[in-house]
Amino acid sequence: MNPLPQAPAPDWRQYMLRMVIWVAFIGALGYAAAGGGLGFLENDMNLSIEPNREHLSFAGAEPAVIQVKVTLRNNTRDPVTLSVGSACKIFRWQVFNRGGELIQSKVAEDICPISETGAVLPSGKTLEEFYSIALAGTRYRAGEDYQVRYWYWGYEGEFEFKVD
Repeated sequence: MNPLPQAPAPDWRQYMLRMVIWVAFIGALGYAAAGGGLGFLENDMNLSIEPNREHLSFAGAEPAVIQVKVTLRNNTRDPVTLSVGSACKIFRWQVFNRGGELIQSKVAEDICPISETGAVLPSGKTLEEFYSIALAGTRYRAGEDYQVRYWYWGYEGEFEFKVD
């Protein structure tokens, strides 16, 4: 009886290619997860914000304003009804220092009518708006980090910036 034929050992280049493909796949998956790219897999409301800057200087001629893009995505299977007490409460924000002290908040707007405001966000759809956060330079110190907590249609999040 003859022994069964043996397959030749795979070339080391084939092993290396497979390893590179797996490392690239896992790296891309990790990058997508870190950047919120896998939010569609969640079954909830996903709120994200993109500030236009992470470093701010009050010394230059440029105004101390952070422009933000706020995105609210409905990842549920049902439409979600959004409601707030007035139109001025759709987007609110507060700035805190590292010690947790309140430094500044959105200016109260007396001209805003006190009437319930609402919207419906269908399943799988995204609501995207742009806002400005104007900062008072006298309240901030160079070299300090600050945290912005924000609320959009009652959902909250946070981001940080540094004053140079």
